[in-house]
Amino acid sequence: MPKLTRTGYEIGSSEAPAIVLGKTVFNTNQEVLTNHRDAINKVERIENFRNPKALRRGTHLEHGVADWAKEELEILNSHSHITMYEPKEVFQNIGEKMGASIDRVIEISEVPIQIEDTNGDLVTFMGTGIMEIKTDFYHKGKIKPEWLIQVHHQMICSGLTWGLVACLDQKGGINFYPVDKNDALCTVIVEKISEFWSLIESGGDYPAFSEKDKPELVDIEEKLVNSNHDFEQLCSDYTTASSEARKWSKTKDEVKSAIQDVLDTLRLTHAKFQNFEIISETKLKEKKKMIGTGEMQESYSFSLKEKN
Repeated sequence: MPKLTRTGYEIGSSEAPAIVLGKTVFNTNQEVLTNHRDAINKVERIENFRNPKALRRGTHLEHGVADWAKEELEILNSHSHITMYEPKEVFQNIGEKMGASIDRVIEISEVPIQIEDTNGDLVTFMGTGIMEIKTDFYHKGKIKPEWLIQVHHQMICSGLTWGLVACLDQKGGINFYPVDKNDALCTVIVEKISEFWSLIESGGDYPAFSEKDKPELVDIEEKLVNSNHDFEQLCSDYTTASSEARKWSKTKDEVKSAIQDVLDTLRLTHAKFQNFEIISETKLKEKKKMIGTGEMQESYSFSLKEKN
């Protein structure tokens, strides 16, 4: 989708996540602030995208993914009438100084369609909504917070109340993520963007973003009272499985060492024993040096520890 918004005059949907979250894989709130400030002051900038290949890939694949998504939705419910078009003009919320370049506007008539969300619940869609197209070759099977903010930013600008994210993943599959309008999130977005323009006017900057800052842990026990998941059992099973994995990993290494000792004693590198084939050999291979490429990609981390 070509950029239709004007830097220095309005906040675009791709900029909103960094402003709301403080930082994304693509940029920080301060980088967005500096970019707009330079545009207002007519300072020439050389665009420095962190992952230009991913940007070009997404641009070229967008049309194919959009057409494919429409076809999949039609297959999902052959009784629905689905049309989709690419807007050629920006959707604006002038009062909040926000503008959105929407990938596709989708219209569903006659019969509603239902899409399963990440919780397994069916979400029903009818009428006019937003279709956000993504190509994510590091996809984790769930909607990203950045995408959720993008779609809500587009809702604020367009007045539409629902959206669908269609994502092409690294396995060649297409994933749908329904987005119902969340008024609380819309309020946060508007407040954060209002703060952004206040900094533009005052000449101030955002506080320095520290990688060492740890987010506050949020107690979710009360939020899960009506959940259909036994979260305590999930956490317990994870810690048990992790403990067993460590134990068996240690056992595996000890047994491997014992087998290697036997083959070393026999001065063999290739052996067979009953139905087992064993190879234990040392080879020389070139030592490689890891260097940075300058391109950014997402990484995922997960940890679960039981406190006494």
